[in-house]
Amino acid sequence: MRRLVSSRLAAVVAGIAAIACAKEKPVEQPPAPAPPAAPNVVHVEAADYSFKAPDSIPSGVTTFHMMNGGKEPHQMMLVKVPYAAMQKMDPNAPPPADLVAVGGPNAALPGGNAEVTVDLAPGDYTMLCFIPGADGKPHMMKGMMKGLTVTQGTSTAVMPTPDLTVKLSDYTFDMPDTVKAGHHVIRVENSGPQEHEMVFVKLEAGKTGMDFIKWTDGMKGPPPGSPINGVGSLTTGQANSIQVDLTPGNYALMCFVPDTKDKKAHFMHGMIKNITVT
Repeated sequence: MRRLVSSRLAAVVAGIAAIACAKEKPVEQPPAPAPPAAPNVVHVEAADYSFKAPDSIPSGVTTFHMMNGGKEPHQMMLVKVPYAAMQKMDPNAPPPADLVAVGGPNAALPGGNAEVTVDLAPGDYTMLCFIPGADGKPHMMKGMMKGLTVTQGTSTAVMPTPDLTVKLSDYTFDMPDTVKAGHHVIRVENSGPQEHEMVFVKLEAGKTGMDFIKWTDGMKGPPPGSPINGVGSLTTGQANSIQVDLTPGNYALMCFVPDTKDKKAHFMHGMIKNITVT
C-alpha cells in the first residue's frame, strides 16, 4: 500500500516539476515581418529650360524629388510617350487618345522643390514642363523635355498608406473643407473622364485661390501663395501619392489643364477649392 502511495506521489511530483519547467522555458515568438521595401528615389534638377535626371530607372514604386534651380516656376509632368514622339506633337493640339499622363511633381517656385510617389510600369516616358513663360509659351516649347526609359524592376515597394484621399473629377476636388494640421500622406487620384492635375498652394493671409490664379497671368509681384507638393496631370484611373506637413492657415487646390471641349482651363469651370487647415 505504501509503495502504491509513494509511486503515485512521485508521479505527481514529477508532473508538477515538468509543468514548472515548461513555464520557465520561454515561448518562441515568430520572427517579426520584414519592413516594406522603400521606394526608389529619383532626384530631378529643373532649370530654365531643362531637366537633369537619369536616362533610365527600374519600374515599381518611385519617388520623384524635383528641385527647381531656375528663375521661373517649373513642374515635372510625366507622360508615357517616347521622347521622339513627344517632340513631334503640337502642344496646342488635343493630346492623343492613347497618351497616358502619370502625374509627377507639380509646380515649384524658384529655389523650391516638390515630391510625389508613383507606381511606374516599364516603358518609354517623357518628362516635360507645361508651365507657360512670360511670353505665354509652355516651357516644353523652349526645350524643357527629357526622355526616360523605365526598365523591368524587381522592387517589392508598395505605395504609401494614405490617411487622406483627394479625388479629381470634372470639375471638382473631392476633399474635406477643413483638414487637421500635421503630417499627411495624401493619395491623389483622377476619377473623371478628362485629365486633371492638382496644384496645391499655401496662401498668404487674406488671399484666395483665385488671387493665385490671377498672379500666374504674368507672374508679376510677390506670389499670393507658395506651391507645395502638388501632382501633375493624371489620366483617368491614374494616382500619385504626396506627403505634406500642413501648418494652420488657408490653402487652395486648382487645376489648370485645358478642357477638351472649349480649351478653357478647368479652374474656369469651377475646379478650384479653398480649404482651411486648423
